[in-house]
Amino acid sequence: MGLTIFVISIFAIGAALLLAAIVIVPAFFGAPWHPISGRDLKRALDFCDARAGERIIDLGSGDGRVLIAAAKDYDLAGTGIEIDPIKVWLSNLRLRFAGVQNRIKIVRANLFDYDYSEADILFLYLSHQTLDKLFPKILEQLKPTARILCYRFCIRGMAPDKVNADKTLFLYTMNKGARVNQFR
Repeated sequence: MGLTIFVISIFAIGAALLLAAIVIVPAFFGAPWHPISGRDLKRALDFCDARAGERIIDLGSGDGRVLIAAAKDYDLAGTGIEIDPIKVWLSNLRLRFAGVQNRIKIVRANLFDYDYSEADILFLYLSHQTLDKLFPKILEQLKPTARILCYRFCIRGMAPDKVNADKTLFLYTMNKGARVNQFR
């Protein structure tokens, strides 16, 4: 009986530490993990007019749900940037189960040091503090036609081109080079 209680106690402590590692620790690296709902995910990908063949990059990709939906429902390719090794492992497992591992990859990286030049769509569900650190520096890396889709948090100092009715989706379009000979 004593051994059983000991084993259960060790398991409970291990589970609590794992939960802390998954939920609390990432808050110190950019944003706490709070997954987007399936309904909001579909609304977000519809909102940014995702088109088949485009490349989406998800910063702080968590369990990979944004990228899995993007690949399965919108025929996008993509990359998830995640610093937490547990979430990277979990995401890669979910990619295999969803059958999209040939179009989506999850990399363990710091989102402040990544090259975003391949992105057609940049998906951000990050806090204002993290967004403030990323912008405007990240804008120099983006394609002229790239779109930035922010969920719940807007980019301070930039005016979104489109905001949804409940003000939870903010779309920014770069449009660099779209207007020829219109210098001011």
